[in-house]
Amino acid sequence: MNGKTVISLAGTLAMLSVAAPAHAYLDPSTGSIILQATIGAIAGGTLFFRTLLHRVKSVFSRRDTGAEK
Repeated sequence: MNGKTVISLAGTLAMLSVAAPAHAYLDPSTGSIILQATIGAIAGGTLFFRTLLHRVKSVFSRRDTGAEK
């Protein structure tokens, strides 16, 4: 590691070691926003992987041209 990286790492560790505990309050609307973001991420991931699976399946599946009848 070069000198700047070591200094940055040491500074970050020093700041984290002297941090005061946070006495934070999460109100109900913050909880619902977190829940909504989680559900949205799950739905988005599901849609992404279903679309990806469909594309992979379409590459390996046969296509019926209708000319063989």
